[in-house]
Amino acid sequence: MGLLAVVILVLTLVLALARPTVVGFRFEHGSAATLGAGLMLLTGLVPYDLALNTLKMLAYPLVTIVSLMIITLLAEQSGLLQWLTQGVVRAGRGSGMRLFTLIFFVGASVGMVFTNDAAILIFTPLVYALIEEVSDESWTLSHKLPFYFAVLYVGNLAGAFIISNPINIIVGSFFDIGFLEYALWMFFPAVASILVSYFGLRIAFRSRIPNRYRLPANNASSTPLPPMARACALVMGLTLAGFFLQGLTGVPIAVVAAAGALILLALYRAQNGPVTPIIGQVGWDVIVFVIGIFLVAMGARNAGLTHLIGETIEQITALMGENGLLFATALISGACSSLINNHPTAGLMIWVVQDFDLPRLQTNLMVYAALIGGDLGPKMLPIGSLAALMWFRILRARGVEVSYWLYVRIGVPVTLTAIILAVAVLHFQMWLVGVSLNG
Repeated sequence: MGLLAVVILVLTLVLALARPTVVGFRFEHGSAATLGAGLMLLTGLVPYDLALNTLKMLAYPLVTIVSLMIITLLAEQSGLLQWLTQGVVRAGRGSGMRLFTLIFFVGASVGMVFTNDAAILIFTPLVYALIEEVSDESWTLSHKLPFYFAVLYVGNLAGAFIISNPINIIVGSFFDIGFLEYALWMFFPAVASILVSYFGLRIAFRSRIPNRYRLPANNASSTPLPPMARACALVMGLTLAGFFLQGLTGVPIAVVAAAGALILLALYRAQNGPVTPIIGQVGWDVIVFVIGIFLVAMGARNAGLTHLIGETIEQITALMGENGLLFATALISGACSSLINNHPTAGLMIWVVQDFDLPRLQTNLMVYAALIGGDLGPKMLPIGSLAALMWFRILRARGVEVSYWLYVRIGVPVTLTAIILAVAVLHFQMWLVGVSLNG
């Protein structure tokens, strides 16, 4: 049964990543995961009652993800995100390095409050259009690549907030980790990963970033925001505040996110009519993929794959000493995320951490370490995340071919450094908590 589970997992991932056409049917991410989940159910690797319980547990995190996607789409539709990118152009004042820095850090800040899939989906075409607008005839693809990679990397950073990545939302929900609790532990590791990623890209592209860029004659950021864009900014601010106040209000982040999305949909309907076009643009294929791949991961767990991962973590921990548990968890999670995609890895790591059966604090620290690896790991190989695959697809549709070798050559050293430093910060925070408790 273990071999069968691995075959189904590999088949699912190959179909999802290659998206082949079989007998006239084109496999997409969602259909591939649906097939994999169906095979797990039909073979008995996942009992039907266990599958139903898993779907119930996924309900709240999926509502959060869909709601954030809707808010992102409406922010883009209203012109808010375009206004923001045009503001970045003005703030850069013609300096290529300043523009690169602003795109990276503004993107990282925005990425904290949007799921990375949505951020990549919206910001990749926006930055592509921006670069086409400010570049001159002397710019080649080599000069433009640093800015495209800046967008990619801000979509694959350690999530400062639980809403920064779909896998954070799902895994956090399984372990009942609140928004504020997550932020308190993960903000500074995320900052560490942001700095490593920025300086890593800056060093990698030091000879490619142009000295100057052309300032457009007309800049949208110099005009007032439209009413719908202001409404989006206000609702997004209130929604984020609701996330932080979850501990006081007791209102789940799924409810807060859904309320924000519904308010903006109502405003959009009042101004523009039916909301069907917005709903249709939600990445439903991604949602179906998430559901299916977690059932596939459950089948792999029932077949013993998570036990094997757990043993590997224990062996690495034994070599590194007692304090190596978090490093081992993050590195294994990162490696698996780069090889088999971070969504199934997140599903597997849920049960790996549960099987360790540690006290709550240690369990949560393992969760954070696993998410550091899961958030950052996809930057090592192109197949690591849906966000990276969408980035490639969006650029390819615009005639931009990015070398896989360039992706790997930059991604592996930057990612490993970011994982190690982020976990080191997490470990330091754990030490501080231990000192305060013992003091």
